[in-house]
Formats: sequence, structure tokens, C-alpha cells
Amino acid sequence: MYLEPRPGIAWPSPHLRELKDAVRALLGLDDDTAVIIRQLICGEVGRPSLETVVGVLPMDGEAHRWTLHRPAEQITENELRTTLLDHRPS
Repeated sequence: MYLEPRPGIAWPSPHLRELKDAVRALLGLDDDTAVIIRQLICGEVGRPSLETVVGVLPMDGEAHRWTLHRPAEQITENELRTTLLDHRPS
């Protein structure tokens, strides 16, 4: 059975899929680890109105989160690499 999104719900953009795939590759994640990328409204003064949160949720182990202060569509793979690898959780 093929499921379609509810009316008014858009499919994730191809760019979000590319970002998720890049996160998996950069961190060497297995298929059991969930990668979640969400755009949130940022209410902080002096920050862009949208920020992107990247979450990594392994089956066993601690969850990790990174925040990029720009919309997901503007994030490049280089920027993602820099953020994930320079601010690696311990």
C-alpha cells in the first residue's frame, strides 16, 4: 500500500533528503540510527527567522543535536560538514 501525505502536508524537499544523506555519510551512521532535520522558527533577536536543527538518535546511546542558524534550503554540504565535525559531541 502506497501512502500519500495528508492534504496540506508537503513531501520533504529533495534538499532535506540530501542533507540527511550527508549527515549519515559524514558521521558514518548505521541504518538503525535516525537522522531528523527540522526547520524551526527562531525567536531570538538578531538571528534569522528560521533555523535548522539536526538530530541524530541512535538505537543504543545518546542523542545529539546541532543547530544551524539559517533555513535548511540555504545549508550547503560544506557548512553541514563544518558544523558536525567541528562541534562533534563527546
